[in-house]
Amino acid sequence: MTGSIKPHQTDSLEMTAVHESGVAKREEPSQEETFDDLLELAGGGGRFQLLLVFATSLGALTAAIDTFCIVFKVDSPDHWCVRDAANNSLSCVPTEAGCEAESCFVPGSNATDGPRPACVQWQFDHSVYQSTVVTDFELVCDCADLRSMVFTVQMLAALVAAPLFGVLGDWYGRARGAAVTVILFTVFAPLMAAATSLWTLLVGAAATAATHTGLYICLFTLCMESVGERHRSVAGLVWVLPWAGGIMLTAAAGWLLRSWWQLQLVCAAAGLLLLPGVWLLPESPRWLAAHGRTERAAAGLRQIAAVNGRALPADVAERLRRLSLAPPAEDTSRCREALLLFSSRRMCCLSLATIWLWVVMAVVYYGIAFDAAQLADNAYLAMLLSGLVEVPSMAAVPLIDRLGRRPVMAATYLLTGAAILPVPAVPPGWPVLLLGMLGKLAIGAGFGVIYVHLEEYMPTEVRNAALGLSTMAESVGGALSPHVAYGLGGWHWAAPSVVFGVLAVSAGLVTLLVLPETAGRPLPETVRDVQKTR
Repeated sequence: MTGSIKPHQTDSLEMTAVHESGVAKREEPSQEETFDDLLELAGGGGRFQLLLVFATSLGALTAAIDTFCIVFKVDSPDHWCVRDAANNSLSCVPTEAGCEAESCFVPGSNATDGPRPACVQWQFDHSVYQSTVVTDFELVCDCADLRSMVFTVQMLAALVAAPLFGVLGDWYGRARGAAVTVILFTVFAPLMAAATSLWTLLVGAAATAATHTGLYICLFTLCMESVGERHRSVAGLVWVLPWAGGIMLTAAAGWLLRSWWQLQLVCAAAGLLLLPGVWLLPESPRWLAAHGRTERAAAGLRQIAAVNGRALPADVAERLRRLSLAPPAEDTSRCREALLLFSSRRMCCLSLATIWLWVVMAVVYYGIAFDAAQLADNAYLAMLLSGLVEVPSMAAVPLIDRLGRRPVMAATYLLTGAAILPVPAVPPGWPVLLLGMLGKLAIGAGFGVIYVHLEEYMPTEVRNAALGLSTMAESVGGALSPHVAYGLGGWHWAAPSVVFGVLAVSAGLVTLLVLPETAGRPLPETVRDVQKTR
C-alpha cells in the first residue's frame, strides 16, 4: 500500500485545444470521470492512507478484545455440590479418597428413590480461574443456559446498534459517528466490570457490544472510502490485522489475570487507545461529495494530496460537483438508505445474499472459537492459536487481486467446510484442535475479504447502511454461535462441527451464484450503477 504509485495521465484531463482564435482552452473532463479518478490524483495509497489505516484499525483491536474475552469470562470450571436444599453441608473435595462429589445433585442420592435432591450451593475449581461470570453468579446446572445468554445479549445489542450507528454515519459523517461511539465505549466498558448482579452485567455487556460495533462500522467505512481502488484490497485486509492481535492479547491477558472483571478492565483500556486520535480524524471526502459538500470534499482531497506529496488541479471542486454523487434532494428521507437496499430485484438479491453470508460467517467464525476452547485441554492455548492462524490468512491479500474477490470469497467458505466436516471421524484432542484451527484459518481469511467485497459491490449512497445490515446479520449469527457450540456440544461433542461445515459450504455456493466480481472496477456510487454489475 505504501509503495510508489504511478500518477494518472493528467494530460487527458487537462488537454489544451487550439481554437481558431489561437487561444488555448482546457478540455472538459470526461463525463465518465469518477471520484476514484480524483482520489488517485491526490494519491489513493500513499502516506495519508498509511496513517489513516493505522489510526482507524485500532478499532479492530478494541472490538476483538471486547468480543473474545467473553470466552474466558463465561467459561465454566469444574464444580461440585457442597450444600443441599435442607442446608446440609456436603463439603467434599473430589480429589480426596472416598469422596463422592457431584456437580448438580446431592451426592449419594438415587434416582430410583424419586426425584434427586437438587444442589443449592457449589464449590468451584480455582486452579484455572480466580473468578468467572459462572462462578460469581453460579450459572451452573439449571442456570447453565444463562452462560450462553451473555454472548447472545452482546450480539443482539450489536444487531440493534448496527443499523443505528450505520445510518448515523450516513447522516452526520463517518468521523462524527466514530467520535460518538468511542466516547460511549470508554464510558460503558469499565462500568461493566463493576456489575454486582447478572442483570447489571447483561446491561453492561449490551452497552459495550453496541458501542464497539458502532466504532468498528464508522472507522472501517471512513478508512475504505479514503483509499484508492487499486489499494483498497490491501488496505482492507491490513486494517483487520489488529483483530488477530486483539485475539492473542485476549489470550495473554486472560492467562495473566485469571479474573473476569480484571479482563473487562483490559477491554476498557483498549478503548482508551482510540480516544486521543479520534478527534483528529478527517471526514471522508467521498461522503462529503455524496452529500453535496463539494468545497469541504475538495479541501479533504487537497489535504490527502499534500500529505502524499501530490498536487491537485485548481478546478477539483467543480469536478466534484459534476460527479453528481449526491441523491436528489426530494428523495432524501431518513429511511431512504434502508429502503434502497431492497429497491430493485438486483439490490434485493445482493442484500439477501449479504445477510446469509454474514450469518454463516459469524456462526462458523465465533462458533469455532467457542468449540475449540471447550474441546482443548488449555483454553488459553486454543485462543492464542485462534489468533495466530488469522495472521497467515492475510495471504489472501495478493489472491483477491489476481483471482478476484468472488472466487477467493467462495473458496474461504468451501475450504472451511472441507476442514471441519471430517471432525467426527477423528479422535478428540489435538487432531480435532488442528482441524478446527484450519477451519479458523480459512474463515478468518474470509472475514477479511468479505469486508472489502461488501464495500465494493454496495453503492456509496447506502454503503454505510449496507455495512450496518451486514453487522446485524453477523450479530444474529454470533448470537446463535454459543448455543450451537455449547448446546449441540452437550448432545454430542462433534455435532457443532457438522453444523458449521454444512453452513460454510452453503455460503460458498451462494457467493458464486449471486455476488458480482468487483476487482479492478470503480466503486458504484448509486443504486443505478449496481444494476450494471453482474
